[in-house]
Amino acid sequence: MANMSDIRFHIKSVKQTRQITNAMHMVSAARMRRALDGIAQNRAYFFHALDIIVDILNHTGDISHPYLRHRAGNKVAYIVVSGEKGLSGSYNHAVLSLADKLMADKNVVKLYTIGSVGTSHFLRRGIMPDRRFERLAEKPRLDQVRRLMTILIAQYDRGEIDELRIVYTRFINTLAREPMEQKLLPIELNDFKRGRPTSTEDEAYDRSFILYDPSPKEVLNALIPQLLIGYVYGAIVHAYASENCSRMTAMDNATRSADKMIDKLTQQYHAVRQLTITNELTDIIGAANAANAERAARTAHHPEENHA
Repeated sequence: MANMSDIRFHIKSVKQTRQITNAMHMVSAARMRRALDGIAQNRAYFFHALDIIVDILNHTGDISHPYLRHRAGNKVAYIVVSGEKGLSGSYNHAVLSLADKLMADKNVVKLYTIGSVGTSHFLRRGIMPDRRFERLAEKPRLDQVRRLMTILIAQYDRGEIDELRIVYTRFINTLAREPMEQKLLPIELNDFKRGRPTSTEDEAYDRSFILYDPSPKEVLNALIPQLLIGYVYGAIVHAYASENCSRMTAMDNATRSADKMIDKLTQQYHAVRQLTITNELTDIIGAANAANAERAARTAHHPEENHA
């Protein structure tokens, strides 16, 4: 059995670990709330742009766009969004497992990673990403997303890729997160409507009186790249919220486990302390009894000393 000094040292170590996990839990909770604000703001912009594109295609005659037409080729580019660090439960494992499964069935010619965990994962498998965007998953920035999409759209225009897909984790609520894949190019407008909040005002609104300047086609040409940029930015923010929610849950579980371990060690400490005190009392009582027995024996052998 461990002595009291070892148990005190163990309790101190667990308390220090508990302070770290509790601090990480609070930091992750604050970051998740900030990410949720970003999701709400991006959703409002994204779905409004999507509504305008759908309206132009439905109500302004025979207008099309090259990003809406399918190609016969099979060259696929992937954007994989993961976390910047671990300690987030199964978050990184789930999204990277999905990416591995999906990419195994396709002719992947370009790979772009967002997040250092995903980059390290593919490097261990002998796959070199064409470009890595470090720290972007931790601090989503619209200018870097725009730069990424400018590169990919240019590759699509040159025919270097025939499809563009993104794998990320969609944030549903604090209890549910969903690793998913979304095809970005060519655009499937119905797929982009996933998660769109229903609004009776939008359904009742008559869009036949809307005029587009300078022309519906030019507005469409300007909006479609912005739609893609908005979706990728939203996907990164969703992934950031999911990562911090997973880390918040993992650190909360770790803090609870530390509390249980501290309680168990404290009980063990008190048991050892009580046993030590009992042993010391037993030794004292035993020594006292031995001394008394020795004195009684000496008195019995020399009774004349007592009469004197």
